[in-house]
Amino acid sequence: MELHHAELQNVGLQLLAVGLGEAKHAERYCGKLAPSLTCFAATTNDPYYSWGLHQATMTDMRTHGFDILKASAKAVLNGQTQGAATGDTAMLTGTFIVDQKGIVRYAYYGKYVGDDPAFDVLVKEAELLKKTN
Repeated sequence: MELHHAELQNVGLQLLAVGLGEAKHAERYCGKLAPSLTCFAATTNDPYYSWGLHQATMTDMRTHGFDILKASAKAVLNGQTQGAATGDTAMLTGTFIVDQKGIVRYAYYGKYVGDDPAFDVLVKEAELLKKTN
């Protein structure tokens, strides 16, 4: 997302990231990899559960095994490497667009590690939201 910071700002998105771990982990991530994001750290899965996210199961991993391999290869080809994991490594991700009133206007629930919405989809959703406000 850092690579698209200017474009995201142009469509009115302010990025927030919540990760599992301690505050020092969020500080290290944002400081090095995504300085334009506001990062928070949660020491439990509770914030994830409150947004309707869940942990990957063995069935999820079997069902999406090929997709996980593709996402891993894409990350490696883009120069991204996995450091020491913090928190619950089975917790799946989500991406949400929330308006200024706190209403969720777009929700994407990851089905496997590395499953994120396409960037152009996020921009389109943000543009639609901007037009309706």
